[in-house]
Amino acid sequence: MKNMKSKNNDLSIKSTTKTIINEIGYVLDGIKEDEFKKFVKAINSSKNIFVTGQGRSGLVARTFAMRLTHIGFSCYAVGDTTTPNIDKGDILIACSSSGTTSITCHIAELAKRLNAQVVVITAHPDSELSDYAGLTIEIPARETDQVIRSQLTAQFRSTLFEQACLVYLDAVILALVRLLNREEVEMTKRHANLE
Repeated sequence: MKNMKSKNNDLSIKSTTKTIINEIGYVLDGIKEDEFKKFVKAINSSKNIFVTGQGRSGLVARTFAMRLTHIGFSCYAVGDTTTPNIDKGDILIACSSSGTTSITCHIAELAKRLNAQVVVITAHPDSELSDYAGLTIEIPARETDQVIRSQLTAQFRSTLFEQACLVYLDAVILALVRLLNREEVEMTKRHANLE
């Protein structure tokens, strides 16, 4: 594996952000194109979209839900008080770097049992979470150990996964905007205005 870890102690904003951008680019280069296309198609053919994840992965999932709503999809974050039931024809998108987070695995298992399609986004495609998935998207930013940082990144724990996942999901949004010919004015009308 290529060593992306910074070898210098340059604390400038340019050097620091360049390290992060280079790491994200390296990870995104490793994502499979066919998985991206299948994911876009699955979202476009779903009735309702549900997202789940814990910690920072959960926050990334919620930003994705927000943008999906802006472009016209019915999208919900699992656990919100206004989230409806999930059913056949719906899709659950579960984000977890480790693929072992117990609550995320439990939610994915429930969704599968309720005949919804499950899409998993993870750094560990061979994890328990992927057992419930019809489609697994690998974000190849896996850590070698819980304590020792991977040679892939200079950043803390699963930060690189979360960053790459955010950019990946924004790319999915852009692909859907282009596919559905969404206009800025149309999306602005769906943007929250009680802010």
